[in-house]
Amino acid sequence: MQKYHKIVSIFLSIAFLIVLQEFSVPRPIFRFLVPAILLFLGVLTLYNRWYLKTIGSYNPWVLLRPVLFYSSAFSLFLIVVNDFLRGVFLLSIVLLGSLFENFVGNFAENIMLNETLIIAFGVFMSVSAYAQVYAPAFQTLYLVFIFIATFLATRALYEFIPEPNSSKVVAAVVIAFFMTEVFWAMTFLPFHYSASALMLFNVYYFCLILNYYYSFNTLNIRKFQFHLVLMSVCSGFIFLLTPWKILG
Repeated sequence: MQKYHKIVSIFLSIAFLIVLQEFSVPRPIFRFLVPAILLFLGVLTLYNRWYLKTIGSYNPWVLLRPVLFYSSAFSLFLIVVNDFLRGVFLLSIVLLGSLFENFVGNFAENIMLNETLIIAFGVFMSVSAYAQVYAPAFQTLYLVFIFIATFLATRALYEFIPEPNSSKVVAAVVIAFFMTEVFWAMTFLPFHYSASALMLFNVYYFCLILNYYYSFNTLNIRKFQFHLVLMSVCSGFIFLLTPWKILG
């Protein structure tokens, strides 16, 4: 069964590429593109539901992860305007989508964590771009979207943590609420949307990984210090390399 699932995983990723190429070249035709993406996500969900039940690993949060990944990829694709970069992006999504789909239903800690971080990166980058450049009039909607997307991605990752469901929900809600507040605060800073998104991503990674360690009782002061320094250094580089000015 796993052998055939690997083949299907590749075909699903290629199908995602074909859908985007068919309805977005030379420019996106949203009245066709959005229904096509929704149809793709529906087929993906139905197949994964059948596959997970077949191998005895059905779980709604596991079923949600591929949907979040491809939804995040789609939202990120819409802000990539260079044709060459779009091609590189789509090839990367085919490779990553095949990998993550192949591991759906399997507890692979590194794969799950990387998938969650990629989902979060796509969400933060695309929403920051929409909020600052493409459609800045819907700020309240973006706050709601950040909260929901961050909650779902975090809760899906925490599904395999050996804690009660209530603890997982509370942890995901706290992280999602905090990231929504950080996103709101970042809108007042005169940064390019890419810098804002990267800073959001740094904060999210810091919160996510520390809570992950805590849940497995492996959090200690050295890990806390390491990730704090890592987040601070990355944010410092972004701050220094980003042109900005104080708004008077």
